[in-house]
Amino acid sequence: MKNQKWNLEWNDGMSVGIPEIDADHKRFISLVDELNISITERMKASEIKKRLQHVIRDANRHFEQEEKLFQERQYPNAEGHLRSHNNIRNMLNKVQDSFLPYGLEAEWLDAAQVIKQMLISHLLTEDMQYAGYFESIKTKRQ
Repeated sequence: MKNQKWNLEWNDGMSVGIPEIDADHKRFISLVDELNISITERMKASEIKKRLQHVIRDANRHFEQEEKLFQERQYPNAEGHLRSHNNIRNMLNKVQDSFLPYGLEAEWLDAAQVIKQMLISHLLTEDMQYAGYFESIKTKRQ
């Protein structure tokens, strides 16, 4: 199979305007890229699984941080965003549970592609929704 390398690169259009959240998103992008590299470079299954687990742990930590911010800043769509986080958590766990160390490279690439697409979708649509709300709070305080 021909290596299917792709990478995500941070750009200012991805910023939600909250430095700690932007830092989380940058780190998450890097972890997803590392997962892809482990697959396309045909690393050992144990390394692929380890990188997949890093992505999942980081996503969970990030979601907890976002949810804390929602509560602190009384984000009105927190409940809907929490549902989105739970859907992503469930999907990530499903990918992890279906991981087979003897699986085909194409299956691993598909799983990594699903994770990448989920990240992009969540970051560029749902996270951008709270960016505007938090910016309006910041403007009101000034």
